[in-house]
Amino acid sequence: MNALHRMERFLDQHMIPFDLVAHPHTHTSAETARASGVKPSQVVKGVLLDGVGCQMVAMIPADQDIRLGKLGLEQGMEFSLADEDSVSRLFRECEPGVVPGLPNAWGVEMVWDDALMAQPDIYLEAGDHERLLHIETRYLREAFGDALHCRFSQPRAHGHVHA
Repeated sequence: MNALHRMERFLDQHMIPFDLVAHPHTHTSAETARASGVKPSQVVKGVLLDGVGCQMVAMIPADQDIRLGKLGLEQGMEFSLADEDSVSRLFRECEPGVVPGLPNAWGVEMVWDDALMAQPDIYLEAGDHERLLHIETRYLREAFGDALHCRFSQPRAHGHVHA
């Protein structure tokens, strides 16, 4: 089963309406937002984190960076960014480097940033570099299930990237 099919089935099982948005091939969430004509704050970026004896995906708006220290305090554990090989191993059905927009469809632990609730609609990575799943934000809690959520992102600093 490919990644998109797995996520479509997950959304159908949870009776969450969605539609698919195709865009030219992109490499970053910011490029994806531009190519799709969507605000970066509406594109959800998944970041795989390594914790002590576990991995977790943090879901944040594409125009934000994770504050690892804040998330660590919230979760009672230190986190570091996982490498791309870990992403590919965990999400084999996805194209290399893609963290799918519904990591819970793979049974992967996740946490999401409350900033995602600020937009009326959100766009989730569909498992490749060319499609997004569009859902209304009011379905976000159902889509992410019982995943933990808190505020742990901050606006991206222009000029340099940091985790």
